[in-house]
Amino acid sequence: MRDYLNANEKNQFMVLQSIVQMIDGLRNSGVDGPKLGSMLEQWTKSNNITKEEHKNLKTAETYLRKFLASVFERLSPKEQEVIKKKIMKFDFKLVDDFTLKQINRDISDRFVNAAVPREQFNDWCSEIMSVKCNGCKKDGNTCELNQVFENNFIPESGFDLPNCKFAYSNE
Repeated sequence: MRDYLNANEKNQFMVLQSIVQMIDGLRNSGVDGPKLGSMLEQWTKSNNITKEEHKNLKTAETYLRKFLASVFERLSPKEQEVIKKKIMKFDFKLVDDFTLKQINRDISDRFVNAAVPREQFNDWCSEIMSVKCNGCKKDGNTCELNQVFENNFIPESGFDLPNCKFAYSNE
C-alpha cells in the first residue's frame, strides 16, 4: 500500500470527508443544515423512514467513518498534513446543471486567459522587455510583443526609437 493519495484519490477522499462533516453539521456552506441525528429524528417523527432504512443509514455512516479513519492512518504524516489543510478549504456542493455549466465556462476561460495581478504582470513585462526590447531593431508593427504590451497598457520605454515605442538601448 502507498502512503499517499494521487490527485484523483485525494479528491474522492475529500468528497467523502466532506460528507462526514456535513453529517456532523460542520460543513453546510453557512446554511444551518441538519445533522444526521436530527434528520433521522425528524424523519422518524414524520413516519417517513422504516427501522431498516434508519439502521442502514446509521451503518453506512459508521462504515464511512471507519474507512476514512483507516485510510488516513496509513498515510504518511506529510500527506496527513496536506489532507488536513485541504479539507479546511474544501467544500462539497450540489449545484444545478445551469450553475455547473457556468462554473465550467469560467474554469475554461481561466485556461485560455490567465488572470495575473497587474503589478506582477507589469514586473514580468519589464523583465521580458529587458531581454527582448533592449537593443531591438525590429519593426514594432510586426512584433508580437509590441501588440501584447499595447493591448495590456504597458508603459512605453521612453526612448522614442524610430522602430518601436518599447525598444530601447542601454548604450
